[in-house]
Amino acid sequence: MSKVILRPILTADTQWAGVKNYKNCYEDIGPYLTRSGVTYHGSDAFSKEDRLRLGEKLNKDLSPGSDYWDSFYIRTTGRDIILETEDPFDELRYLYCKNHRRVKDGIFSNKASANFVLINQDEESKKSNLFNRIKRKAMAAMDKMTTEEMRKALRIFGKSSENISAEVVENRLSDIVEGDPKGFLDKWVDNKSRDTQYLIERAISLNVIRKFKRVYSYGTDTIGHGLEETILFLDDPINQDVRFAIQNAIEGKSVIDKPEVPKVEVPSLKDQPKQQLSMKSVAEVKEELTKSNK
Repeated sequence: MSKVILRPILTADTQWAGVKNYKNCYEDIGPYLTRSGVTYHGSDAFSKEDRLRLGEKLNKDLSPGSDYWDSFYIRTTGRDIILETEDPFDELRYLYCKNHRRVKDGIFSNKASANFVLINQDEESKKSNLFNRIKRKAMAAMDKMTTEEMRKALRIFGKSSENISAEVVENRLSDIVEGDPKGFLDKWVDNKSRDTQYLIERAISLNVIRKFKRVYSYGTDTIGHGLEETILFLDDPINQDVRFAIQNAIEGKSVIDKPEVPKVEVPSLKDQPKQQLSMKSVAEVKEELTKSNK
């Protein structure tokens, strides 16, 4: 690692202007009080070896109790700061920011208090490439699914899918794959127990199986504490009578009573009186037209 970017994060307050700070304005990243009342000086971000190594190169006392940390800060102007970590001072600033509450370490990191982000282009590219590979694998798997399989996958993700069109089913599953491709691979593609898990989720939606906190019950019997234990119970050859009973109950409750369409009796053509059709000659038509004109 040789180059890291310290970049300000645009918030809702500054997004409209497109800038973090205006001209001649600046913002410092420096010491702060933690929730426990202890001042964060930055020395905690360094190992003992780093403090000794960088202190020797910079000719500074970087020990935790040093006065150096009381006045240390990084001034930002709203623009990117390039940190060349091969330079000792830039490496010091990088390590200082890495554990600072106002700086998150990478674009994929979640830190609500962060106003800045450290971007290591090589590392971020690796993470992005890994995410894209997972996403391509998930999309390829989805392309091979039937509509019925898509409905089952949606139910495993806790989404109702039985009474919606195939187009809506595909659209909703696509949103899941786009947002969480790894979750889709884990819960569906690589899930060897997905059929049993779907059976459980479908039974819960129809109140065939009742779930209270972590307890799964069928009738008066408890069939598992937690999803994994319930799956093992229903996959056990000894309990196949319970599984078949649940399947039959689901099939019975899944039948939708359709309203009867009233029958309309259409009279047969045989009962209709035959109409006598006659073909008039051209001469007869001309004669009728002549009489009408007179």
